[in-house]
Amino acid sequence: MDFPINDIWIASARDRKSMQEFGRIFVSALPKHIQVLQIPGRRISTDAAINSQLAKIDKIVEIQRAMQEVLVDPITRQAESHAENTFKAFLEKRKVDVGLLKFLNGWYGTHKTTSLVSAKIIMRLAGDAIFIPLDQQIGYCKAMAHMHEVAKDDFGLGHKGHDGMYIHMTAALKATDWAENKYEVLECNEFSDFLYETGVAEHKSLLNSDRHNESILKAMMISIASKIWNGREFNYIAQYIEEKIISVDPALANEATSMRNAKGYVAGHAGEVENKHGLHALAAAQIFARTRGVEFRIERLKEVMLEYNERVGRAFWALHRALM
Repeated sequence: MDFPINDIWIASARDRKSMQEFGRIFVSALPKHIQVLQIPGRRISTDAAINSQLAKIDKIVEIQRAMQEVLVDPITRQAESHAENTFKAFLEKRKVDVGLLKFLNGWYGTHKTTSLVSAKIIMRLAGDAIFIPLDQQIGYCKAMAHMHEVAKDDFGLGHKGHDGMYIHMTAALKATDWAENKYEVLECNEFSDFLYETGVAEHKSLLNSDRHNESILKAMMISIASKIWNGREFNYIAQYIEEKIISVDPALANEATSMRNAKGYVAGHAGEVENKHGLHALAAAQIFARTRGVEFRIERLKEVMLEYNERVGRAFWALHRALM
């Protein structure tokens, strides 16, 4: 199936930002973002409510410096290059072929951190909660509350219909067969395996052991890394997705509801949505470390973020190759 040529995204490219630029904007404003980060309040009866609670994140200046270093590291720049080249190849694709279907299958596979890591953290914390000493319960519950903020939108608690958004987009792209196993991309499956292994690592180890606590902390750091990466990724492709959809189905330009559904997967993750989720994961990690007596090392956070970026970059390299 051939698509009509539409170069709108190319004509206005000079007005758009790279992933690196989106990252600089976010990291430069990190202290301001943290100042307003909070666990939402909760009504407890018809006439009573508990107010929202501001997050407590320490060493903000040091974390900001670390994130700046991660952002400009060659590993991150290479990964961003692979991602941007992949998206450019996707935007230029004029027909539904094996390459496009592999891209859609594999790209979806890179967005499983919430289910494979964040949700498993929540399950593990919840499963162990009854065994946590009373003097640690408040901190432990706050860590769970922050992880709830990380995952709630992806599971439909904050965004109705979230699970169907990718299907709306692929339908608008006339590429509904993307989910078939024959379109899987090895490197994307390997990335998903890495996420799964991170989420379940040491889940049966002794509750008070260093291995157990460190595994939870690393999983939280992977969640941080993923969400901060996603913030750049989705903001980048959000600049182009509507024009791409219109190039496939021009009629959608005049159908507001259908267009909103078609671009919802990308638009719903753009803006500050993913970055905010990443900061909630950061707050959870610090509270968990303080509560359980584990050292939260910023240098370790840098290592984990770079490991994540290298692995997701490898997946995007494979997606770019599939599209060519």
